[in-house]
Amino acid sequence: MNPILLFFLVTFGALITSLTGLGGGTLILAGLLLVFPPELAIPLHSFTQLSANSLRVALFHKAVSWRYVGAYALLMIPAAWLGASIFDHINPSWLKLMVGVFILISLYPFAFRPKGEPRLKTFIGLGALSGFLGVFVGAVGPLVTPFFNRIKTSRDGMISTKSAGQALLQVSKIMAFWGATSINFGDLKEHVLVLILGTLVGVGVSIPISRRIPDEKFNFIVNALLALIAIKVIIEGAGEILTS
Repeated sequence: MNPILLFFLVTFGALITSLTGLGGGTLILAGLLLVFPPELAIPLHSFTQLSANSLRVALFHKAVSWRYVGAYALLMIPAAWLGASIFDHINPSWLKLMVGVFILISLYPFAFRPKGEPRLKTFIGLGALSGFLGVFVGAVGPLVTPFFNRIKTSRDGMISTKSAGQALLQVSKIMAFWGATSINFGDLKEHVLVLILGTLVGVGVSIPISRRIPDEKFNFIVNALLALIAIKVIIEGAGEILTS
């Protein structure tokens, strides 16, 4: 893909993600699936999420609850490595189906809320699940947000703690993809640099921008776009499976 077009795609996705609070950069992942096969889109997506979350941690690092981050990261790397070890053996068409379905599920407004402040052992299990599942579906924000939102801290503390956990998740995924799959990020360095730069610019631009469109209408437009992309990916994956 043309690097300039890729830059604007990721910048726009990062900007919308920051303004709307869409969990896990789902819009960026959906956009990458339009131009890359899933076996590349999912690993490359890790760099966009690492960049965005690292920037948020840098801005609010004093508010991070590191004990929750540590518990979340405890089993993350082995779980991600386990997922990556079987990643190459999964038909890319099934990966399309999995990601498309997961995006649609993430759009549903689940009423699930953990009662009270989650315990540290809950975050240990959540980190293991995120590490394994994130290798296959890319964005696990909708899964982990209800738990991070229940931490008894300030709003900045919640955002920075979740961002620190998600940044470590992306590091574990990148390590797992690089070490346990056939993916060579060295060969993709130009794409990686564009993705990182576009993400940082998108998040940076979003900070001073005030919302001019009502939240409900804006979120409806973004969710409708996500649903259309997810359906397209699902149809493509199903078609490839049926004709193979």
